[in-house]
This record gives sequence, structure tokens and C-alpha cells, in this order.
Amino acid sequence: MHLFKTIENIQNTKYELIEDLPEDGIAIFNYDNDYVKPLADKTKKKTYRYGIKDIEKLDVYAKDIRVNEKGSTFTLGIKGLGEISCSSVLLGIHNISNLLAGASAAYVLGFNLEQIKNGIEKVKAVEHRLNIVPSPAGYVVIDDAFNSNPVGFRAALSVIDEFKEGKKIIITPGMVELGAIEEEENYKIGIEIAKVCDYVILVGQKISAPIKRALIDNNFNEDRIFTVKSLNDGTSKLVEIAKAGDVVLFENDLPDNYNEE
Repeated sequence: MHLFKTIENIQNTKYELIEDLPEDGIAIFNYDNDYVKPLADKTKKKTYRYGIKDIEKLDVYAKDIRVNEKGSTFTLGIKGLGEISCSSVLLGIHNISNLLAGASAAYVLGFNLEQIKNGIEKVKAVEHRLNIVPSPAGYVVIDDAFNSNPVGFRAALSVIDEFKEGKKIIITPGMVELGAIEEEENYKIGIEIAKVCDYVILVGQKISAPIKRALIDNNFNEDRIFTVKSLNDGTSKLVEIAKAGDVVLFENDLPDNYNEE
């Protein structure tokens, strides 16, 4: 958003990829995304639509979805091929959407249902993308430190909300590079954090300020909000708070060249 300024500019730029497809080219769209849906609807090339909503309109879909702290199970459906039960170690319902994108491409390339299922079940988490990191202290660490956006941040919160045992702790500097909506989006995410987390460690004061304000506005215990200068300081504070069985989310990491000043 910082670079493209508006959602419309992002849509137009992405649609250039579709416009440059050859006549026999194929376009695959996430039909759950309200910004992508109009692009799919206006495309003249052959299209495939995937998602988990309104499955009667989709070519590739997932239903009977169950998500927990160990991953997910769901029924994969592909028009013309049928349905098959799948499981994945990836955390979060949003990752089912990512798997459907891959399944759509595999279908276009001629793979059958069993082959696609096998591929789905072999996919492992990408580093810094909601992968679980072992902790010698016995608490669960979920590393989602790759540059975050509002959709991804909410997805990460939904993942830790699946954990039913222990305290939920988040370490985050907030979200950056969102242009004019940055403060508003950080405030909104603070409201969501207040619903899920028991402790909040904010890295840096400026960007995270709207998050802290949202937490306080939503009656979050101020004694459980900590603002630190660096990730190292945040990790030190974490050691004081976390116990075996707790769940810790590292959400977002500021770019190396980012400066709050």
C-alpha cells in the first residue's frame, strides 16, 4: 500500500499479468477475495476459481473444514474430478486457501485427485510464516515474523486462538508500509489482539502506539502490556512471562532499513 497508494492501483497492476496472457492462457483466481472477484468476472481468458465460500460457483473448493493447533483437515473438491479427504500440517484456515491455489494449478497441469492430495499433504510450513519453533522452555513459539499485513495478522491471531491451553502472548512492532491507513489498521488489529491475547509485548513506541491505544480502549489489563525498544528486549521480557504450555506469537519484523524517526 505504501508503494501503490490505493487498492485500485494494486488491482490494476496485478491484472496486467492476466492481460498479458496468451490467447490460450489460463487464469486462476481466489474467488473468496472481494478485490480479486471482479477481476475474475471481467476476464475473457479461460479461468478457474477457487475458495471455501459459495462453492457452487467454484472450480476448486474446500469444505468440511476443521482447523486446530496441529493443522487442518478438509474435503478437496474439483469440478470434473470429484472430492477427496485431505489433511495438512499448515496452521490456519487461510493456508487452506493457499493450498487450493496450488491444487488449482495442479489440476490445470493434469494431475489427478490422489496426486493432488499427496502433494498437499507433503507441504511444510515456510520459515517465518506461521511455523512452530521448538522452545527449550516448553512453551509453543509460532514464528510469523515475515512482513505482515492486516489479513495475515488476523490469520495469525486466529491460529493462536485455536490453542486451548496456556496463556497467549504476542510480540509485535505492529504493521508498517500501509500508507495512509497504517494508523487505522494498527488500531483495528489492537482490538483483535485484545480479544485473543493475555499478554502483549510491543516493540518500538511509534508504530505500535495505535495498538496500545486500542488495547486500553477495550479494557485490556495495562499491567499486561509492555513496550520495549528492541526485539532482544522483547525476548527478555518474554522469558519473564512465559511458562511451559503457553503460546507465543512473533508477529511481523520491521525491515532492516526501517527507522521510526
